[in-house]
Amino acid sequence: MTAPAPIPDTPIYAVEIETDNRDVAVLGELLSAMDLPPQALSSYENLETGRGITYVLCDTSAEEAAARAQVETLLEQWSSLLAGPVHEIRDKTIKREDWSESWKKYFHPFRASRRLVIKPSWEDFTAEPDDILLEIDPGMCFGTGSHGTTRGCLEFLDDLADEKNPDRPRSLIDAGCGSGILSMAADKLGYGPIFAFDYDPQAILVTHENFDRAGLKTVQVSEGDVHDLVPPFQADLVLANILAPILLEAKENLLQMVRPGGLVVLSGILTSQYPHIKQAFEALGAAELENRTLADWTSGLFRRPEA
Repeated sequence: MTAPAPIPDTPIYAVEIETDNRDVAVLGELLSAMDLPPQALSSYENLETGRGITYVLCDTSAEEAAARAQVETLLEQWSSLLAGPVHEIRDKTIKREDWSESWKKYFHPFRASRRLVIKPSWEDFTAEPDDILLEIDPGMCFGTGSHGTTRGCLEFLDDLADEKNPDRPRSLIDAGCGSGILSMAADKLGYGPIFAFDYDPQAILVTHENFDRAGLKTVQVSEGDVHDLVPPFQADLVLANILAPILLEAKENLLQMVRPGGLVVLSGILTSQYPHIKQAFEALGAAELENRTLADWTSGLFRRPEA
């Protein structure tokens, strides 16, 4: 795997949106589906104040001004989807070294599933005998694993990786890989081969950095769109941690990524949207095996028909 070029030492121009903590995940998911200028998204929740910050991160001040104008318009349309008011929208210029340091205040080790524990590189953790540690730095992307959609995928990954089951899934596709956390977990749980992709070049950059830090060289990573990408193989298990509207638009192509009789985890779905997603995939012949709800998000495990 070729190491990516380093991120240039230039400022980050950000739209900073302050909401209640409970709206951070919803706002992040809504923004990630929008056709904004080239940028990344990031967020944190302050447990002491009860307020969180969501960032729209841009490369230039002109992109930031355009993004802010569009965000302000969209926030008016989304008011009914948020549990509380948007407290403030601010312009902010951030030094990249300050950005990387700021994560250290909000990202701490936590248990994401029965065996998987996620920790940042700058903190130590005393593991239990069966624990599997994932060390990750989120950079400028969502992807620490604390989000309900990601945790749902991690729980399914962990439970399906049962070595006592001769039919356990092995080959895996990580659709919308973000920071690469699901692929890293899958590798440690014994899945392989693994193919990961995302439409966002910043996500690909962060994924490469996390893989390099972990010494992970076996996962094939590619930039691509879930609507039309053709992966190098059909997988035993596809993880699709993508927003509900995109899942609906790309449902046929997503199921084509799964081998006949294989499994797909559909995530990134608000619980209120899940029945519609379930109905759409069942109309294509997929059978729901299980679903799990974490906070306001529901993830479902489906099996593709044999033929």
